[in-house]
Amino acid sequence: MKRIFITIYIVMIIGLLTIPFGIVPIIDEIFKDQVTEAERDLARGTFALIAQRLEGLDKAGQDEELARIAPLFGYPVTLQAMDQLDVDPEDIPDFKNGLIVSHSEEDMLIQRLGASDRAMTMGGPFPGNRIDAQAQYIFWGLFLLFLALPAFAWTFFLQHDLKKIQKTTAQFAAGDHTARVKVSRISSFSQVAVSINTMAEQTQKLLESQKDLSNSVSHEIRTPLARIKFSLEMIAEFVNTAQQGSHYLSEIGRDVEEIESLVDEMLTYARFDREPEKSGDLNRHEMISWLDAIVETEQKGIREKALSFEKPVDKTSLISRFEPVYLGWAIRNLIRNAVKYARNRIAVTIEEVEGNLLIHVDDDGPGIPESSREKIFQPFFRIDSSRSRKSGNYGLGLAIAKRISRWHKGSIHVGLSPWNGARFTITLPMDPMDSVPVSE
Repeated sequence: MKRIFITIYIVMIIGLLTIPFGIVPIIDEIFKDQVTEAERDLARGTFALIAQRLEGLDKAGQDEELARIAPLFGYPVTLQAMDQLDVDPEDIPDFKNGLIVSHSEEDMLIQRLGASDRAMTMGGPFPGNRIDAQAQYIFWGLFLLFLALPAFAWTFFLQHDLKKIQKTTAQFAAGDHTARVKVSRISSFSQVAVSINTMAEQTQKLLESQKDLSNSVSHEIRTPLARIKFSLEMIAEFVNTAQQGSHYLSEIGRDVEEIESLVDEMLTYARFDREPEKSGDLNRHEMISWLDAIVETEQKGIREKALSFEKPVDKTSLISRFEPVYLGWAIRNLIRNAVKYARNRIAVTIEEVEGNLLIHVDDDGPGIPESSREKIFQPFFRIDSSRSRKSGNYGLGLAIAKRISRWHKGSIHVGLSPWNGARFTITLPMDPMDSVPVSE
């Protein structure tokens, strides 16, 4: 607190001293002519009255009369020989013509007495400028004392809010991830508190996500490992023929492939988790023919269900910026996911809507309940646990598809297909150059 107080106190002193010693002299210099003219106007009547009292008197009489009336003034009034006065050379013509001139160094006004060789002086300095040293010390002492009061109050409130921030960050570091900074909206640290709370919320969500991910991965790996262990025990204890051994070895191979698939998906998910939106400069590709090739490849692995690609009737080509490998992974994942739950058919369509490219993957399966449409993109989320296990879906595919969409500055959402099944839609932005054909 002491350091904050000293810093604020020094800054306030420097700021306030800038006014009399920095700003005021500049203002005085700018308005010097106007101020001098105003002083002359104020002194013109006084000089005229003094000259009237001294008119017709010799020098001795003038000195005597001025000595008699001088105490009536609250500032020095004298008569001096003109050649004894240090008048600014620029003011000498006005001075000789009887105009009032100023002597800035001595804070004094001067006017020639009629046509004589003498001049009247007024001031040098005026009473307002004659403050003794002791009074000045008292003034500056009180000034610094009273300046310390607002500095201390300011420091107190700053320190109070800083302690709240320090306490909250310490609680968060100690494991209390629900700790949040609570300060007044008018506090100097209100925006800092908002930023810290936002960071804390994001960190808490990330930690919870990582915790759920770790728990889910442990659970998912445990199942194939248990089957591998069981198969090894069967081989060791009950296998009597080569055919039985081959069967159990085949089961072990499938379980190992499941684990490898899970690890691959986790690595892919982690890759987009580290840099979710840093896609850089993407190249332009023709989308319709690219999608057609993906669908054609996927059709070869489907036996009992129909997969089709419905091309737009009014477009022969659509140009967009995307990474074919990553986006292809997401599209294939959506198609394979649809194949698992479709009853008879799956359709892939593409359309351009308001400057965006929309890629739909529809199926005629049971669909996704509205209550689960947001959660389904979370890692390892299952609508029906038994159904997901049977299909071999570990729940990372849709989460990866979402990250790939975001990586392309796009989005993904799920709705209702024309057959009352599920419709997954990837939305990609288009720029004006996307309408220009790709050069061959």
